[in-house]
Amino acid sequence: MPRYLLERIVGDVSRADLDAIAARSTEIRLERFPQITWEHTHVVRAGDGLRAFCLYESPDAESVRAHADAMGLPVERMLEVETDLSPDG
Repeated sequence: MPRYLLERIVGDVSRADLDAIAARSTEIRLERFPQITWEHTHVVRAGDGLRAFCLYESPDAESVRAHADAMGLPVERMLEVETDLSPDG
């Protein structure tokens, strides 16, 4: 199944805010987009605050984009994952 990497600017929010965003994302996903699997998110600090790099598995990009729209968090970039690499090969 295809996988998609989303980049979002989250801004200056607290860990509690991040946890609330994640909980809301899960709630929306389970209720409206059960075909999507949220694998994980890396949160990094950048010059404009926090950025989130979220990895989803989904049958199509449209479902991932619709989930993001329902969340109300803008997506800066969305890319389909070609493959994964790891030190183990």
